[in-house]
Amino acid sequence: MSSFKTYDEITKVGKLFEIVDELTPPQFESGKRYIFIGCGSSYNAGLIVSEVMTRYGFTAKAITAGEVLIKEMVEELVSNFDHAILISRTGFTTETVKVAKMLKGRIRTLGVTCDKNTPLAAACDSTYELDFAHEESVIMTASFSAILRLFLNAIKQIDVNPEEYLKKFDEKTSEQIVSNKSHFVFLGYRERYYMARESALKVQELSLDHTEFHETLEYRHGPIALLSEKSHVVIFSEFRNPSPLEEDLANDIINRGASAEIITSCTDESLFEVQVLNLYSQILGYKRAIHKGLNPDKPHGLTKFVSLEDL
Repeated sequence: MSSFKTYDEITKVGKLFEIVDELTPPQFESGKRYIFIGCGSSYNAGLIVSEVMTRYGFTAKAITAGEVLIKEMVEELVSNFDHAILISRTGFTTETVKVAKMLKGRIRTLGVTCDKNTPLAAACDSTYELDFAHEESVIMTASFSAILRLFLNAIKQIDVNPEEYLKKFDEKTSEQIVSNKSHFVFLGYRERYYMARESALKVQELSLDHTEFHETLEYRHGPIALLSEKSHVVIFSEFRNPSPLEEDLANDIINRGASAEIITSCTDESLFEVQVLNLYSQILGYKRAIHKGLNPDKPHGLTKFVSLEDL
């Protein structure tokens, strides 16, 4: 299973955490307003971090670089925020670089990339160049966790062993699921809702399967109609023991002929567990790609970063 770079890059997450923990994380200030800007998984990372920051009393939001451009929102961002944090794994994503250039000199800008000497770094006031998290594969994997840990360490650094989660999720993404399911649904609330969003994207990118993400109990209000025996639903629970309502939903899903998995928290710091929960979908998407005879290193129709010449 480890003959592809994607697998190696998923499983190197523990080493990345060790290096991240040696870095000085950003210093968030009470009373300052932060906006995270990115595209794709980088945007999802911003959503997750901003949610955690908000839960800790900071003022933080996330927005896609594309929305900033299409709605011409630069003046609005300058008026409403003190710091812009722009995330791009490669540092070449056109929309994100364009927004960074438009914001420079107007508000403080911090770039986050996984390579050195990139256009994003040149366009920002300061940059974290996490080149130790560089990835050859098209899909963003362990670098996503590394970026989350960098920012979450600024709030609270917790002990977490990614190897335990890799083993756990490898077991949970069983051969029965990989071979028999082709519709994957991810559910959660708050930071786990954004993790559900990232999880759906990751499986979709890697295996080209039909995926969805919703708030947990909202799933009954319409989307559940698409369930079939080919469906597998994952509920990201923030509790060590599932809520009775989560269990009731899982049983309902199973009674309708699909399969369901509740991923409960393994730590008292459940809010910060998001930095490893993405490993589930990465492993699942990778296994599904292999099962379908796809190349996970080069997913169909995707490139490592989006470059738009007209921008």
